[in-house]
Amino acid sequence: MKQFAIIGLGNFGVRVLEEMVQLNVEVMVIDRDSELIEEYKDRVAAAYVVDAIKEDLIRKVIPDTIDAAIVDLGHTTEASILCTNYLAKMGISKVIAKAETDQHGEILRIVGATDVVYPNREAARRITLPLLATSLSSYFPISKGMVIAELSLPSHLHGKTIVEADLRQKHRLNIVAVRHGAESEYRFVDPGHKIHSLDTMLVVGTEADIAKIAGPEDTRVRRKIQKGESEEEGRAAKRPRPATLRGSFLRRLFRGRR
Repeated sequence: MKQFAIIGLGNFGVRVLEEMVQLNVEVMVIDRDSELIEEYKDRVAAAYVVDAIKEDLIRKVIPDTIDAAIVDLGHTTEASILCTNYLAKMGISKVIAKAETDQHGEILRIVGATDVVYPNREAARRITLPLLATSLSSYFPISKGMVIAELSLPSHLHGKTIVEADLRQKHRLNIVAVRHGAESEYRFVDPGHKIHSLDTMLVVGTEADIAKIAGPEDTRVRRKIQKGESEEEGRAAKRPRPATLRGSFLRRLFRGRR
């Protein structure tokens, strides 16, 4: 049975816990709030009231053989950086840490996080783009720049078969499934299926390609995505290099803690 540790029961940590307890896995939780531990202790294999900045206690309660550790220490960035570093030094193969800002995420990677998540940013994007695009009903990022979306195809494709529309070659989109009208369930789409105005397609593609097919009325979406991509590139360009971070913030942060 796989074993996981959740360090910090912030909003993200609790959501991960809620998902994990429904699976056949062993979960331990750690938080310095005794009331939170009391609330969840009966739903997990082990629960500890521990201050995550104390390395000796982290080493004592978390076995280095666990499959992964998830770190969500709320807005306490110093604690999350320290805890992530402790877990990496223990040799835990997968350390997933929640970041509040780009710089926070960069530092988490430097000190040993294998994955960094930005739940607030991702939630905002999932909400905003479908609001701007009338043909998008939902939108979910699955990797950097790649999304899965529920999409109504533009009118010039109505009446064409999936093969005739040739979305993969012409628009770089892959159709995964389709549902029609008020249907609640998706079904796999046949190449001979004729696209209807009431069809909702489940498609996979890049953010930019999804925006391009959203329709002429949704130019705001294209502008937003292009602006977002430019801002992300700008942030990456301006982001301090690891050596700079290690030489300033990290040295100051870890001074006296070794």
